[in-house]
Amino acid sequence: MIKPNVDREKLAMAIQEENAMIRRVKRVIHRELFIFLIFALLFVWGWFIKNDPILPNVSDTARTVFKWIGLIGSLLSGGLLILSLISFNNAKQSLLKKIDKYNENK
Repeated sequence: MIKPNVDREKLAMAIQEENAMIRRVKRVIHRELFIFLIFALLFVWGWFIKNDPILPNVSDTARTVFKWIGLIGSLLSGGLLILSLISFNNAKQSLLKKIDKYNENK
C-alpha cells in the first residue's frame, strides 16, 4: 500500500519540475523571438530600404554589412526559435500525459 503513494509523490514532483522547465523554455522563446525580430529588421533595412530618412548618410558598404549580419543572425536565431518551439510543444504534451497518469492513480 505504501508504494502507490510514493509513486504518486514522485510523479507529483516530476510534474512540478517539468512545469518549471516549461516556464523557462517559454522565457527563452520570448527572448529568441525578440532577437529574431531585431535581426530580421536589420536585414530588411539593409536589403530593401535604400532612401532612409532617419539615416540618410549610411554608405552602401555599411548597408551590405548590416544586410549580411541580419541575414545570418535571423537564420541562426530563427532556427533556434523553431527548435525551442518544438521542445516547448513536446514538453507540454509530456506534462499533460503525466498529469493524466497522476489523475488516474487517485
